[in-house]
Amino acid sequence: MKLRLSLILLLFVASVGVLVWLYDGKAFIPPRREKSSWSEIIADLEACGHRKHLKALQYDRFAQIAAAEKRSDAEHLFRAMAFSEHLQEQNCILAIRRLGGTYAAPRPGAIFGGPTDGNLERSIAEERRSYNERRDAEIRRAMSRGNRYAARLLVWAAAADLRKIFLMECRNGVGARTFAVCPLCGNLYAAEFTDRFCPFCLTDGAEFVRFE
Repeated sequence: MKLRLSLILLLFVASVGVLVWLYDGKAFIPPRREKSSWSEIIADLEACGHRKHLKALQYDRFAQIAAAEKRSDAEHLFRAMAFSEHLQEQNCILAIRRLGGTYAAPRPGAIFGGPTDGNLERSIAEERRSYNERRDAEIRRAMSRGNRYAARLLVWAAAADLRKIFLMECRNGVGARTFAVCPLCGNLYAAEFTDRFCPFCLTDGAEFVRFE
């Protein structure tokens, strides 16, 4: 009887040992690396940041030309737009890093130059083409993945693009020579029509950066 109990106990201990060995072996298998769940969103933010970077360079160049032509109205508008683009690029960079990605600025492309009126028309056409091509696809993708943080930044960028189109197209009717930019989201205004608080990010209007 004692021999039988000892045998049963020995078999039980051996079984437990085998189970522990199997469990530990499985536990030490390196987990399979899955593709980042935010990879598409990071790519969209990077593309947005690249657009903003290149447009900031272009608008800075157009502002220099307008200053040389003593077109202060156009100079201030181009400088305000360049500042807005730069802010939004920085927002994209911060979001990419928070989501675990890295950002590299694009290589500078061709920087156009010409008379100011032509530069304004070129800018309107390019802004409209770029906006219509995207059709809010990046924003919808971020929303569908539940990333409201990235979606908010992309909404700010798209809204600022529409503001730029409006200000350039209506520059003669508005007659503005002073412009204001929200320092957080990059929202733009003709200075005499600024909100008390930015409707996108609630920044106090007293903090807006003015170009005059």
